[in-house]
Amino acid sequence: MDPRTRALLRRLGRVAGRATLGFFTVSVAWIVLALHPEPLFAYTTTRANVTLHARAPFPPQTGPILDDVVRRIARSPLYDPARPEHVYLCDTRALFGLLTLRYHSGGVTQMLFGRNAFIRPSSLERNVVFGPSGVPKEPERSLAYFIAHELTHAMTADRIGGIRAHRLAPFQREGYADYVGFARAVDFQRGRDAILRDAPEMSVQRSGLYARYELLTAYLLERRGLSVDELLAHPRDAEAVQAELLRDPDL
Repeated sequence: MDPRTRALLRRLGRVAGRATLGFFTVSVAWIVLALHPEPLFAYTTTRANVTLHARAPFPPQTGPILDDVVRRIARSPLYDPARPEHVYLCDTRALFGLLTLRYHSGGVTQMLFGRNAFIRPSSLERNVVFGPSGVPKEPERSLAYFIAHELTHAMTADRIGGIRAHRLAPFQREGYADYVGFARAVDFQRGRDAILRDAPEMSVQRSGLYARYELLTAYLLERRGLSVDELLAHPRDAEAVQAELLRDPDL
């Protein structure tokens, strides 16, 4: 190998080494920030085991919203009143993106580490979460719903481990979070009819909603009689569960 080639390879090696070190440093810094974002949030308030963190003083509506959140998640057998839950309200899209590396989700929970839940820009006064365009989500998908949904992810990860929770089928992971987050009765007949007519809300890709996932989850829990632990024990085939639901003579 000629001297110029050797010199070029040495320079490339040094550049690659600096780039690797820089990437490692940034990655570690981001993990530390995601695990301990408290310095960015000056205000905290707690109801039961749920602590809400914000960057502005809390309005009077905060207490009732947190009471509603606790009511929703306490319905789940995964709920542990002794385990602290932390929710961070990000007041800008940039801050939400920095802490979650996501921009379009309503909320993100770091299930693999920390279990912190982050909510995109929202309004406590109005109990709403704003979409990427700045338009509030529909009333049923309130701020209380989004917080309860994300905390269900945290409770799931705490129960079965972050890696196992991440490996569940999307309908189990997101369906159960919606099942808890909405805290409502599921209309099986209406859901079945919506699937049969290929309604947009039954497609995550077309609607961005987890209505089909919630329906399948509710079917396993309420019609099949599975416990929550059985529901989350291993990945399940959504198409097989849907086929069973559609064949159910009692629906």
